[in-house]
Amino acid sequence: MGNPFLLQACLRLKEREIPHPLVVGREYHFSKEGHRIYQIDVPMDLRTNDWKFLGRIIITEFIVGKNRTEGTFILVKEFSDQERETITKTYVSDEEVNKILKEIK
Repeated sequence: MGNPFLLQACLRLKEREIPHPLVVGREYHFSKEGHRIYQIDVPMDLRTNDWKFLGRIIITEFIVGKNRTEGTFILVKEFSDQERETITKTYVSDEEVNKILKEIK
């Protein structure tokens, strides 16, 4: 039996789940399918499901149960259009990482 949790390094939400407008310092609620573990009060990326970077957040709390993870986050920096484009372009996908790992094994 394996660990039923996913350790998350960012918060990825569907486009329709992204709060509009995003306001620095405001607290927002999120809900994700599955059991996930997030670091508390550690800056991480807020991204869309298609990996577009939107800003930096901190997760302040989360609750896990019944195949759901719910929590709250605070936006600490919203990326400008130029920052979003640059950061999104430099993102390294899971596929790219897996390819390299496969080649070195």
